[in-house]
Parts: sequence; structure tokens; C-alpha cells
Amino acid sequence: MSKTDVLLSWLNETWGNRNFGFADKLLTENATVRGAMTREPVSVDEVKEFAQTISSLLGPLKASADLVVEQDDWLAARIIVDTENPRDRTPFRFSDHFFVRFEGGKIAEVISQVDYFTLFENLGQLPQEALAACMTGEILDWKQSGLDTDL
Repeated sequence: MSKTDVLLSWLNETWGNRNFGFADKLLTENATVRGAMTREPVSVDEVKEFAQTISSLLGPLKASADLVVEQDDWLAARIIVDTENPRDRTPFRFSDHFFVRFEGGKIAEVISQVDYFTLFENLGQLPQEALAACMTGEILDWKQSGLDTDL
């Protein structure tokens, strides 16, 4: 299996099929993951908990590789995730950028930069175009956003 296949297997089986124990097959025992939500590296068990939490917010999902560079023990990839909002089944897609280090064919280190703005906008947890508003310095007005504030 190529490094890309390993990464996609982990994402689609763990996140897509909600088989959270599958990570043990593809990640080393001491693997770490970090990203925008974690900042500091987290362990495999913490990644499983995080996967369960995020997966509970999403409908079925499928990850595919858009751009990939493999070199020695490293993989850099832009991953596209197709999913849906489970409330109204509206399909949407978001991206993630991965830097992955491998040891002996298993994932040893992951640095992930998910497009959380697109993810949370499509789940109704942020107003549409929230990133654009933040970049202008505007304050997000939850009352005018139409979002359900009782989440």
C-alpha cells in the first residue's frame, strides 16, 4: 500500500465508517497528531476521541486525495472530504492539508490543517462567510446570523 493509500484508509475507515479502533492498525503505538484544534501533539487514544466527536457532527463522509507528494518517509497531501449536514442532509465538502511521517509503513506523525471555517459554516455553527467577516474586523452578530443559539 502506498503512503497515500494508508492515509486514505485511516481517514475513510476511522472517520467515514466510524471504526475508531482501526487507527491501531495504521498508526504506530507512539504516533502523534497535531493541528489547529490541538496545537500540541496528541496521542492515538486522544485522536480516537477527537474522531468520535467530530464524526458525530457529520453525516457519512468520504475522503479523497487531491494533491499528493510522497518523499522518503514523508507525505504531503491535500485531502477533500465529501460529507453532509446530518440535520438536513445538505451535502458539502471541505479540505484538509496533511503532512504525515511514516515509520515502517505506519503513520508515526500527522500535522493536519482542516478548513474548520468551511466545516462549521456548513454545519450551521458559524454564519456563512464568517472567515471573510473576521478578516474585515467585523464582529459576528449571532442574532442577525439566523443561527440556532441553543446548540
